[in-house]
Amino acid sequence: MKNLMKVLLLISVILLGTGCIKNPYQKQSVKKTYTSDKDVLMFILDGSGSMTTADKSGNIKMVAAKKMLKDISNQLDNTKTNVGLIGFSSGCRSTKLLIEPNNNNLEHVVEVSNSIRASGKTPLAQSIKTAGMVLKDIKKKVNIIIISDGEETCGGNPVYEAKRLKSVYGIDAKIYVVGYSVDNRTKYQLESLAKAGNGSYYAAKDASALNTIITNITDELDIKSDNWEGNTYKFKINFDSSSAVLKDKYNEQIKKLAKYLINTNYSAEIQGHTDSIGNAKLNQKLSEKRAKAVANRLIKFGVPKNHVYAVGFGELAPIASNKTKQGRYENRRVEAHIIKDGKMDISYINKANSKNKINVRNATTSSFIGYYKVLDTKRTYNKYHLWMELYANNQGFHSDYINNAKQTPNGKEDLAWKFDKKRAYLTLDYSNNGKKPGWAKFKGKISGNTNKFKLKGHWGNGTKASVIMIRITKDELDCMKRSGIFNNGRCSK
Repeated sequence: MKNLMKVLLLISVILLGTGCIKNPYQKQSVKKTYTSDKDVLMFILDGSGSMTTADKSGNIKMVAAKKMLKDISNQLDNTKTNVGLIGFSSGCRSTKLLIEPNNNNLEHVVEVSNSIRASGKTPLAQSIKTAGMVLKDIKKKVNIIIISDGEETCGGNPVYEAKRLKSVYGIDAKIYVVGYSVDNRTKYQLESLAKAGNGSYYAAKDASALNTIITNITDELDIKSDNWEGNTYKFKINFDSSSAVLKDKYNEQIKKLAKYLINTNYSAEIQGHTDSIGNAKLNQKLSEKRAKAVANRLIKFGVPKNHVYAVGFGELAPIASNKTKQGRYENRRVEAHIIKDGKMDISYINKANSKNKINVRNATTSSFIGYYKVLDTKRTYNKYHLWMELYANNQGFHSDYINNAKQTPNGKEDLAWKFDKKRAYLTLDYSNNGKKPGWAKFKGKISGNTNKFKLKGHWGNGTKASVIMIRITKDELDCMKRSGIFNNGRCSK
């Protein structure tokens, strides 16, 4: 029997050597030579089992990573970069080149990434080695983005392999490493990996942070469509003076944004702007018409009506000097600010509204967009306060504090709000239009300006109260989110 086993083993070895039997444990080899006519962006996506767990905001990490790839792929310009994708998803020998980095269709990146099913361990070293074999004959600039939530668990040395990209494969690469909701031990290894790869390390605590980080990296690399700046789509659309007529020559740009919104299922706030020539009230109405013209065109190209919000800012937010003809031309514009999970960057809008102190009689919904602290008139700040973010889609977020201790379990809760211009009547609904019965609600006719006013209503326990709403800066908002107290421009505990 023993002799028979030896014979069978010998036959197996011979067959494996000749290639007649595929060795399931054989490391992947990259035999094909790859070239590229432009710079390359290579993603290495962690598909280990831990990516099936939730981040600090409750998002499944692999789902969030795929969503991010869909978002960024729809923003990249394939005349500026080729994109590759390396992934692993079923153990230490599962590393594969999923997307070849040459003249690819960016939509293919989304299709392939969607097929990844996370499981198994984390062969980071083998993935970096695979990148070296794939990219060794490419003479263009190479940028590698690694997204991982864990350290190497297959016995390899990612730092060593990162150093070999230059010394062995001759690749002039820069490695950006994103640690997605990682512990301190993993962070140390990933930071060392980024340093060895002549790159940078970024900590992403949740899906929103992951998206922001990748957006910032691709902005830095200048490989996105020229229309994109962060999460803002800058239409190259400018209107004639005193006109809201949208010319057909701008349709191609609008179709590109429509495709992005349809593919990602995101929403957009379409913002209209004017120069400062003429009456401010008329400019406000004109800006609204310009925004509606673009919003209607997006809807015509297939974007759902409830995914587009038209808002006018009049002459509040210029991007150039109104003292020159060219500057005024640039200010007569429309922009699309992307709303992801109900949020977008409203810092500059908040700043513009703070600076102008708009009288409530002249206010529009856009006049209330911004950051606020809310104080109970019968309690001191230390006893009770809350912060709010109000967005143009009549949604917002808030978190409240008793004795400076955060009460909101998830860090923030959503709310709904609306402004009735005819009656100068503002409503804050912390139940988010009845979705959370029994929660607080404040409303009332307000006077003065949009930066400071009072409302009356009741708390969640039914207690009647009045509150003071005060517009604040992003610095003060961030301070409050850290349970700090903001005084004289400084945050302290």
